[in-house]
Amino acid sequence: MNYRFVHLKNSPEKFFGILPKDWQHVIIPNWKNFENTSSIYVFEEDNNIIAGGIVFKNKHPEISKFEEEFLYLYVENYFYLGFIWVIPEKRNQKLASLWLHNIKEINPFQKFWLTTEEASLKYFYEKNGFKLIAESDDPTYKEWIFTSDNS
Repeated sequence: MNYRFVHLKNSPEKFFGILPKDWQHVIIPNWKNFENTSSIYVFEEDNNIIAGGIVFKNKHPEISKFEEEFLYLYVENYFYLGFIWVIPEKRNQKLASLWLHNIKEINPFQKFWLTTEEASLKYFYEKNGFKLIAESDDPTYKEWIFTSDNS
């Protein structure tokens, strides 16, 4: 396991290329609106990106109706963590946990928030120090909001 954690400052398309197509359709056309206030962090193995995510400092793309209620978190100096992804062949190697740990380590006093639409990820985020603060009421499209004050 020889991974390098890298702040990807150039060539964001290298990270976007590992994302699912539906995520690419969200981030690629909108990246110009976020590139100056967001940071992409990735894990590389043999110069190939195998995992990563984006830290959004004041806005993120495709804010759901449910998330709109929590935009006040930006005002309270929370950064949003989004597009967290590990390529399928590298899953179950704790890369996503390590990514979250590294993000918190390089931002030791920063607070974070995120949203998941997958019930199976609730436990994952809790075990990585995030606290569930809200669950949507919509039975057809469930969302969960988590925060971490990095303490």
